[in-house]
Parts: sequence; C-alpha cells; structure tokens
Amino acid sequence: MTLSTLISEKAKNIPDRICIKFKKEKITYSEIDNLVSSVAGGLVTLGLHTKDRVAILMDNCPGYIISYFAILRAGGVAVPINTFLTPDEISYILNDSKCRIIIYNSPFRAQTEKVKNKIPSLKAVDFGEIPKIPPIPPLLKGGEEGFNDDDEVAVLLYTSGTTGFPKGAMLTHRNLISNADASMKAMNVSYKDKILLFLPLFHSFSFTVCVILPIYSGAQIVLLKSVKPFSKIIKSILKDRITLFVAVPTVYNILSKKRIPFIARFLLKYFLNIRACVSGAAALPEDTIYAFEKRFNIPLIEGYGLTEASPVVAVNPLKGIRKPASVGPPVPGVEVAVVGEDGKKLPAGETGELIIRGSNVMKGYFNKPQETEAVLRDGWLYTGDVARIDEDGYIYIVDRKKDVIIIDGMNVYPREVEDFILKHPSVEECAMVGVPDGKGSEMPILFIKKRGDAVIEENEIRNYMKGHVAQFKNPRKIFFIDEFPKTATGKIKKTELRKQKLS
Repeated sequence: MTLSTLISEKAKNIPDRICIKFKKEKITYSEIDNLVSSVAGGLVTLGLHTKDRVAILMDNCPGYIISYFAILRAGGVAVPINTFLTPDEISYILNDSKCRIIIYNSPFRAQTEKVKNKIPSLKAVDFGEIPKIPPIPPLLKGGEEGFNDDDEVAVLLYTSGTTGFPKGAMLTHRNLISNADASMKAMNVSYKDKILLFLPLFHSFSFTVCVILPIYSGAQIVLLKSVKPFSKIIKSILKDRITLFVAVPTVYNILSKKRIPFIARFLLKYFLNIRACVSGAAALPEDTIYAFEKRFNIPLIEGYGLTEASPVVAVNPLKGIRKPASVGPPVPGVEVAVVGEDGKKLPAGETGELIIRGSNVMKGYFNKPQETEAVLRDGWLYTGDVARIDEDGYIYIVDRKKDVIIIDGMNVYPREVEDFILKHPSVEECAMVGVPDGKGSEMPILFIKKRGDAVIEENEIRNYMKGHVAQFKNPRKIFFIDEFPKTATGKIKKTELRKQKLS
C-alpha cells in the first residue's frame, strides 16, 4: 500500500464519511480522493515527472493535505517547507532537494517571489491556479504504475539541524504507513475518533499523527488554521466533539495554568468528549502533566519521536501503567536499545545513546551518504538522544547527546537541571546550555523566563538548588529573558542561546 492508494481505498470503502472538517466546509473521503486525483492531473500537465521533488509552502488548510497526496499520486516526492523560515533558508532546502516545483497559497506569495528570484528555474504555482482535471484514472496511470512500490520515497522532511545545515530525511510510503498503524494500535484510534489538528502541517509529528493516522483509521480530521487565537481551540473542542487532542508541551502548559472564564471551565470539565490527550515534539514537564490532569481529569500521555523515525517511537499506554517522566514503551513493531560509547548494548537502568530499529526508520538523508552512515548502522538508527530503559521496557529521555555539557570530564545533562528549576513557582520556562570556557571545558549557563509578574532574583534560584542539584551541575551564570527563541512546535532553540553568549 502507498499513501496514494490508502486514500483511494478509503474512498471506496467509506465514501460518504467525513475526512476533513475546515470551518464550515466538510469534505468526504470520496471527495478528497477526487480532489487529489484532479490536482495530481493538473501537476502532471504542469510538467511533474515521476520522482520529481515538489515543495509545499502553505498554511493549514485542506489545500495543503490535497497537495501533499496529489504530489504522491502523480508520482512525485513531497517536500513540506517550514513556514517560519526566511527566503534564504527556504532556498537552501529547495536547492538541496533539487525541487522543480513549489506549491504555495496567497499568504506566502511575497515569500515565494523572493525565493523565485533566487532560483529562476523553479516553477512556482499558486494552489488555486493548478489546472483542475477530471479525475479520470487513465490520465494518471503512467505516474501511478511506476510508483506502486511502498519502499519508494514519499516525502523529504528537513530536520531543524542542531549543527550545520538541515538534512532531508527520506521517508518512504512504508515508513509512514507502518508508523500510522503502530500509532493507531498504541493509542487505540478508531473510525469513531475526531482528531483536532492545529499544529503546523509541515511538521512530521502533526502530519503523521493528525493526518495519516486518522485517514488510515477512517477517522475525522478537524482542521484549524493555527494555534491562535486560543479561544478557537476551546470552541472547536466543545462544538466538534473532539475525542483525541494532540498538541505540544507549550499548549498543555498554557491550558493547565491559563485563566479560563468560569463558563468555559465548567463546560470543559463536564462536557468534554476527549478520551485522551497526546503530547509530542518536545519534553513534557512532570508538573504540567499533574496540573493538566488535575484540572481536566483527562489522561495526558507523553510520546517520543524524531523525524528520522516517521516520527513516533514510543508513547505511554492509555490502558496500563503510565510512568511519570517516561515517554512509555516503544510502539508496536519498533525495537529500542541503549548503547555505550563502544556501541555495546547496556543493561536496564543504565544511561547511554538510544537506538531504534523498525519499519518506521528512514531510508537515509537525501544526497548525504556520510551523514546517513553516521546514524544508520547495522539496521539501527542512532538517535543522538541520551536515555535509559527500565526493566519493563519504558524509555526515559535524559537529554540530547549534543546538548550534554562536559565539565572537567563529567557529563551534565541540562534537562535534569531544567526539570528541577521548572518546579519553582515563579519560573515559566528555562533552558541550560554549555559554552566553551577557554580552558578546555564548558561553562553551563541558565536562561529563565519568569512567570507573569513574578519577582525573582539569581540568589533565590541558587538557594533553591542547594541540596537538590549537585554543585558541579550548577550554572555558572543565570540570565533572565523575556522570551525564548523557539521552533514552530515550541522547542527552545538552544543553538541561538549559545550564539548569544558567544557573540
């Protein structure tokens, strides 16, 4: 099965069931299949050939999902573009992936024109101007005949890249469908579910869990433009009877602490249809889990994944034991292990690098054989994440391997310190990074964003850490900042924090 035939199969079996709800528009599985074929035909007439890369630069809308599947149906490879990137950053990705076409919509016309000036050979197409061709199967037969192998690359997803330029992870049809299947089993998703989608569609987490997964399950996608205004999310949860809520830690932190009007609070507490909430894309503080569950009485389960794994690797079970601070056991069909510096597997409870094996693991990085060899070894994906696995198989992410701070030969894991600082009632967010100290070691620096109008000073933080955080792990400097630089999914950009202190 490919992602293209997945849509066709659903159109055949459940033609009249709603696939996407967007504002007042409802699109059935039959209608989405016809729209995909029509746009695919239009792309072919515009010159799309099998295995051509086609970029998508659009905000959240049905056209994004239609474009994605239309590219695949026409035999191409989709390249979702982060809408927060600059024209220079977008141009790098388009050149690196050798994209021939970029599909955009009106909010990104100016941005696309700037990119087009940098890459004259690029064909830029407004989604609304793609020729609409009647979905006659023979029209696309040539493209589909050569694209029935589920091992073919379906999408190039560019990782944010902790160092250097971003790399395009090659994810196949099998990678994505197998991950949707494993996620469905792990989260008990069925055709009865309604999944709210407001996270950016260009992100691997949102597209797999909020698009491919519901389509694979025959469920309904309730699509919003974005996370703002927040009131629209609350309204949709109630009005659309959402059953599965998927978000990033930043959203759960807001929901657990935000002042919500009494009537909304009452409705959310007693008239919710949500059976579970899922968090991914970044680490979820324990305090947020407890505060959220206490406030709404809904299970909040944390998962873990990375783009190179399509992306879901593990998730805490809805039924069974949920362990605090753990991202749960691996989803069905995925193997995990922890290895030391020598590459040998470590016993339960010991800390090392997390490695993954399964049908969800990428084919490699596009046109980057050396980088691919560095992370894909003997069938295992080396994640670069420091973790431990307990005797029950539950995974605990300790930190990013590249974020580990080495102080006089000793490893300091920033997340350990950050998790403790976040428990302080006056701290909204924090991040610790290491910068060279000029003596062959590193100096840990802590950044803190205060909560609201809280008054807090460095000495209070240092006294708070006494007796709880080992002296050698203590930050040498503490800075209070108004806002953190973040990715589109709420991850703090530690590389930018390091640059601030190195400049």
